[in-house]
Amino acid sequence: MSRASASVGPPVFRRGLLAPRYWPTWLGIGLLYLLAIGGHPLRRGVARLGAGLYRRLNPRRAGIIATNLRLCFPHQTEATRAQWQTTYLERHLLALLDLGRIRRARRGELTRQTEVEGQAILDRLRAEPGLILTVHSVGLEWAAAMLAETVEGSTIYKPFADNPVIDWWFGGMRTRHGTEALPRERGMGPHLRALRSGRSFFYIADEDLGAEHSVFAPFFGVEKATLPLAGKLARASRRPVYPVIGQLDEVTGRYRLRFLEPVELPAGTDREAATAINRVIEELVLDDPAQLMWSLKYFKTTPPGEEDRYRD
Repeated sequence: MSRASASVGPPVFRRGLLAPRYWPTWLGIGLLYLLAIGGHPLRRGVARLGAGLYRRLNPRRAGIIATNLRLCFPHQTEATRAQWQTTYLERHLLALLDLGRIRRARRGELTRQTEVEGQAILDRLRAEPGLILTVHSVGLEWAAAMLAETVEGSTIYKPFADNPVIDWWFGGMRTRHGTEALPRERGMGPHLRALRSGRSFFYIADEDLGAEHSVFAPFFGVEKATLPLAGKLARASRRPVYPVIGQLDEVTGRYRLRFLEPVELPAGTDREAATAINRVIEELVLDDPAQLMWSLKYFKTTPPGEEDRYRD
């Protein structure tokens, strides 16, 4: 079976994953487990050091962050956007260092360690499954793992094609509580069937996946390629849409799930549907802009005749 068509269960460990070329990866995984027991002050110190090095050693990616913030928040001062960039990088690296905590956590442990804004909405989600609409935030992996402890569902999984050890490790983290993780190539059919059968669908709605199946809709006032699918899936399955974002407090090391009230996305044109999705995402982000993964190219697909927004 090809990787693109792989099924949903935890990935199978193969002896080939122990080949010498993967030893550096195993060393990195071991360090994550050591950091998991090393305490938050140690992890935050490493994250702050790494954030400073990141800006100096990867100016291209730092430029993407700055461009995204400038496009989305032109009314903010340059100093404010620079502070958001610094805070985001620290949080992002801290969240990466917390992956060992997620991977080794016992069932229920993440739930006990997570603050929830909108507990009544989470209780409703547990009783009435639906489409969980979220974004690429720094707390994404934690949020997904925490919800998987008590909410049955499916999600889309992008394999790490260049490193099967990372693929095995992340795959195990994302499926160990019964979540069905399916490659994007499988389409939305399995997730629609899951919704109809009474399981939730953890859907990350902010990524720019190209123009083929997207429409352009405003995102913080900038035309962005957006998939107009969330509302269609919710209507086809007759399930509610639960917007949520995973957030990280870099000072305390605590994670928070912030729920918005369930929304009903319009059944109009694709542009209207995409605009409604982006408005929900904006509301999730505006609470604390430095929680979003601004290092992604949210505007890599441009309308006809418009120049590359990330050109140096």
